[in-house]
Amino acid sequence: MGSASVSGVVSRKVLPACGGLCYFCPSLRARSRQPVKRYKKILAEIFPATQEEPPNERRIGKLCDYVARNPHRVPNITEYLEQRCYKDLRKEQYGFVKVVVLIYRRLLVSCKDRIAGRY
Repeated sequence: MGSASVSGVVSRKVLPACGGLCYFCPSLRARSRQPVKRYKKILAEIFPATQEEPPNERRIGKLCDYVARNPHRVPNITEYLEQRCYKDLRKEQYGFVKVVVLIYRRLLVSCKDRIAGRY
């Protein structure tokens, strides 16, 4: 009886709860097939692996270009940065907080330059 319960657990891990093997079942889809917002990927690449390393300057420039082309994403980006800042402050990771401030500064300068160039 003990081996039957073990095989039941294993089979539930392999097969979805419905017992079918259809391609459209979310439990069988590859995780990489789910779309990731471009700005989330860019933001993740800006932050260094450790607090002592500098941020990825090229990616900050890419984020500024992305914001210029997609201004409707600004609220999402600022919300992400705000949450990241609070999280890093709670963990006392001040190096990452400095990166958030640097990103905000670059975005403000970039927006100011673009606005000044239009008029």
